[in-house]
Amino acid sequence: MQIITDSSCDLPQDIIKKYDILVVPLSIEIDGMNYVDGVDLTHQEFYQKMTASDIIPKTSQPSPQSFIDVFRQGLEKYGEILSINLSSKLSGTCDSAMMAKSMVGGEIEIFDSLNGSLGLGLQVLKACHLSKEGWSVDKIVNKLKEYREEMKVIVYLETLENCVKGGRVTKTKEVVANLFNLKPIVHVEEGYVRILKTVRGKKKAMRNLLEMMEERNVNFKDRIVGITHCDCLEEALKLKEEIIKKFSPAEVMVTTMGPVIGTHAGIGGLLVCF
Repeated sequence: MQIITDSSCDLPQDIIKKYDILVVPLSIEIDGMNYVDGVDLTHQEFYQKMTASDIIPKTSQPSPQSFIDVFRQGLEKYGEILSINLSSKLSGTCDSAMMAKSMVGGEIEIFDSLNGSLGLGLQVLKACHLSKEGWSVDKIVNKLKEYREEMKVIVYLETLENCVKGGRVTKTKEVVANLFNLKPIVHVEEGYVRILKTVRGKKKAMRNLLEMMEERNVNFKDRIVGITHCDCLEEALKLKEEIIKKFSPAEVMVTTMGPVIGTHAGIGGLLVCF
């Protein structure tokens, strides 16, 4: 079985190579220049360009043709495909995949992760593990539905700068937030990104993240916890240490947040999924 996803998954390259995952890239426009995510723009280059720009980057879903090319490649090699993609509530990526499926035909299953970044990436990794164990596509999809339902994704925003650039927050609200050191925490709910709470100061926000993990009352010993960061590796590693100390999960995966989700989170943002 060929597992396919898109570049918003933020999985490390060693994982992508290990499980032979095919990745369909999204596109990014920064200051009038177009880039292909992960092809001619690294995450580090993206953050440098985004920081230097007064305009929020624009991301674009892959074309159906991009999926067609990859689907044909996957079918030729494995005969059946499971494509797990960015939330349909955040992007038209799943629609492009569905259009490509109708044009290619064959054994292709499209699964809407209702998530992004490692919220998507961990679903892809789960599918890879199950495929290696010999599970059928139907059984993997049913398991992914359960996993998707159980998954919690929380995002800490260090700054509202990109929310202001994107017109979602007024400059006045940004000034007030900075004045009182208010830090928004958002989460993914039913595929949408929604504000969960606003807390005062980064330390309190980090405590809140850990408290929310504790409130889930799950056994982390057999779970992978994912952390993606927007150019703030040191903070991500500190959070990883705290999570290991408090919950002893099976693994904590730390990687950079790519342009697709990082555009909205902004520099200093942290995403935790489990």
